[in-house]
Amino acid sequence: MLYVRFKVELTYKRQMEIIEVDSNDQYKVLSVSLHAGEGIPLHHATSDALLIGRKGTGKIIFADRQVTISQGDSLLIKADEPHRLDINEDFSSYLVLDLNGVIKFNRATHELNHQ
Repeated sequence: MLYVRFKVELTYKRQMEIIEVDSNDQYKVLSVSLHAGEGIPLHHATSDALLIGRKGTGKIIFADRQVTISQGDSLLIKADEPHRLDINEDFSSYLVLDLNGVIKFNRATHELNHQ
């Protein structure tokens, strides 16, 4: 089992913590944590991503819809689908990606502005 711990500081003083907690020859599992009022700007994963809510509530904003995710909820996000997160209360989740999947941040963060 590989343990990787790092923090990513984003524009607007938003901070998230991502820890790789498990992996095998096909998938990796990341633990993602944010505080109330924080968020993650527009981004996408290069593989399908399964998001599983562990604690708190957040809103995932896509170009055509918004989805609220809370403890016990799960959501499959298709590869290359741009979205952002707004966190309502302290939030943690697991994110399951393809072993070679990565998260890429988009430069044009203004594209998904509906709330």
